Amino acid sequence: MSLVPTSVSVISCREESLIYGCTISSLVSVDVKEENSAIVFVLKKQSLVGEKIKAHNFFTINVLSASQDAIAQKYSVNRSPENISDHGWIIEGDFAKIPKCRITINCNLLTIYDNHAADVFVGQVIKYSGDKSQASLIYDARRYGRFHSN
Repeated sequence: MSLVPTSVSVISCREESLIYGCTISSLVSVDVKEENSAIVFVLKKQSLVGEKIKAHNFFTINVLSASQDAIAQKYSVNRSPENISDHGWIIEGDFAKIPKCRITINCNLLTIYDNHAADVFVGQVIKYSGDKSQASLIYDARRYGRFHSN
């Protein structure tokens, strides 16, 4: 699967003044209607971020832009929570957004399918925004790259 190019996202969730985050490359839309759209991603069993999402039922998907490979690298190895005040997070109610992303999607947790080797999370899209001018960060063959559509 490392030869399948995919977008890179950081899942973030809040718990009081702390933000938890991790990278994913398993993002899939399952219902793209304007109302009640749903999105799916996969996390390892007992993922710290997954446990926080289960406890609080909300999360943000930050689809990274090509200039954010350092952020992708950081959240692929570091699972320690951050204080909201430590970094440039944008806080919107229960959601924590990374600035300058290609796309930001705020979601409520709908369900988790946990009878697999990993947990499959399904979220309902509450709010989304995007920036077409940003090139996408892509992960391919265990390296980061960029894609910009014409």
